[in-house]
Order: sequence, then structure tokens, then C-alpha cells
Amino acid sequence: MRQRFGRLVAEAAQRAGKYQGRGGQTSLAEDTGMSPSAVGRMLRGETLPEPERFEAIAKAVGLKVADLLVEAGIVSPESLSTPSQTRATGVGSRSITLDEAANALGIHSDVGREMFAAAVERLQRTERATEADDGGGAAAHA
Repeated sequence: MRQRFGRLVAEAAQRAGKYQGRGGQTSLAEDTGMSPSAVGRMLRGETLPEPERFEAIAKAVGLKVADLLVEAGIVSPESLSTPSQTRATGVGSRSITLDEAANALGIHSDVGREMFAAAVERLQRTERATEADDGGGAAAHA
């Protein structure tokens, strides 16, 4: 995996044309926030960079981060696919019931659960009214 990652980055850097010759490794290091020696080890396939560097590396060499990670075998294509519900909500999990939310929040008394349900219901009504008033709510302003 390390060698495959390094080869992919090296090939993409060469195609990008801005990391060739003397200073190419240093330029790539500057563009990715890595040290020149870390870039060298990565390109030689000796090490993988820290995960927080993947996006900067992909951007620097003109790749989509998902393509880089899939091609290098770090993640599977399936792991990047999300159900439409997850994409629409921006949440990486299924919807939960009020009871599940109350349990997760440690609300166990009947009175607490009633208050929680009432608060959620009121918030939902407010959201619907706001969306109706401004033609889409916060999403319309994003």
C-alpha cells in the first residue's frame, strides 16, 4: 500500500509538471505541509503520510482525494458511497427515534422525555415555518 501510494503521487506529480527537477520535492513539501524528507519517504514508498495530509497531497498533484485513496488501496470504493439520506442530512448514520435520542442523551424520566419530545416538536414546527417563510430555510442561504 505504501509503495502504491508513493507511486501514484509521484506519477501525478510528474503529470502536474510543477514538482520536477531540483526543488520539486521541496515545493511539494511546502504545498502539502510536509517536510521534504517526509515527502521523499512517501514518494519512495517507505511511509504513508498522516491522514490529515491526504487532501493537501491530492490537491497539490491534481487528484481527487477519493481517487487517490481508492487507487492506493487505502479505502474501498464502497466505503466512499453513502446512502442518499446520509448525503442529504450530512449525517453519517441512520435517522433515530425520539426514544433513541433521549436514551443517548441520558433522559430517562417520563417527565424529561415529555419535555424533550415537546421541545423537538416545537423546533420542527419552527423550522417548517421558517422554510415556508423564506423559501427554503438556511439551505437557501448557504
